[in-house]
Amino acid sequence: MASSNPFSKYKALVFDCYGTLVDWETGIYDALKPLFQKSGKPTDRRTIIDAFSSVERDLQGRFPTMRYTDLLAKVYKTLEARLQNKETPPDVLRDDASTGKPVLSSAHVASGTSQVATAPVGTSADADAQNSAPDPAEAFAQSVAAWQPFPDTPPALAALSKRFKLVILSNIDRETIAKTRALLEGDSAHPFKFDAVYTAEEVGAYKPAPEMLSYALARLKEEFGIEQGEVLMTAQSVFHDVLPAKRRGMDTAWINREGAVTGLPESSGVEPTYVFPTLGDLAQAVESASR
Repeated sequence: MASSNPFSKYKALVFDCYGTLVDWETGIYDALKPLFQKSGKPTDRRTIIDAFSSVERDLQGRFPTMRYTDLLAKVYKTLEARLQNKETPPDVLRDDASTGKPVLSSAHVASGTSQVATAPVGTSADADAQNSAPDPAEAFAQSVAAWQPFPDTPPALAALSKRFKLVILSNIDRETIAKTRALLEGDSAHPFKFDAVYTAEEVGAYKPAPEMLSYALARLKEEFGIEQGEVLMTAQSVFHDVLPAKRRGMDTAWINREGAVTGLPESSGVEPTYVFPTLGDLAQAVESASR
């Protein structure tokens, strides 16, 4: 007799991290609002987040193998120039702001490519000046690691970890996701551990590129023996996660968080397998179906 629990066929949940688990948009808004205020431009949430998303997507297409932290610094510099009606700085249009040489992602280095770019050697005076005046673009890029999870995220993940493998698939670099992972797993009131984390830095591509999901599914099969039909893609972004998964024939859970701005350009007409307003609602639905 077939199970009446629709979630019983899944062995793993694959999450987008920023926007689904972490309050990505509030982090962007809070970090970039001073830049918009300084320029005298509108500072409403949608304007700032839409401006960020437009530049981010363009630069991801231009630099698909760049570490996300480095790309975020370029996003900041591009926005700053546009808000001041200036030309985009030349260093933003190069892979390596110091040398102009291509920077290889760790995915390419690991595959046997040995070329690396070296930064020029500066004077001690240069170093002192840099140390005394932190670059705002770098500060913005580094701030991601401190952005906070949604309130429902820790208890939901703790509950879901009792029934599924929990996996992150993120357009991020290893260093930043390690800090975010520690933040998410550090809630002593809701203990859990992720079973795997896969990043754009490893793959050398950014979602919605199909290479990202292909990589995650291959790793899940290799490491845990889990097939595609046993995976539920769980994410807020329709553009980055839900649509690519649906196109592969996967089941999807759209976490349609109230007020979300990013990742929704194609949400009209999308029919995910499940829709929940929060991750907490998904966890509750799983628990109820399991009784």
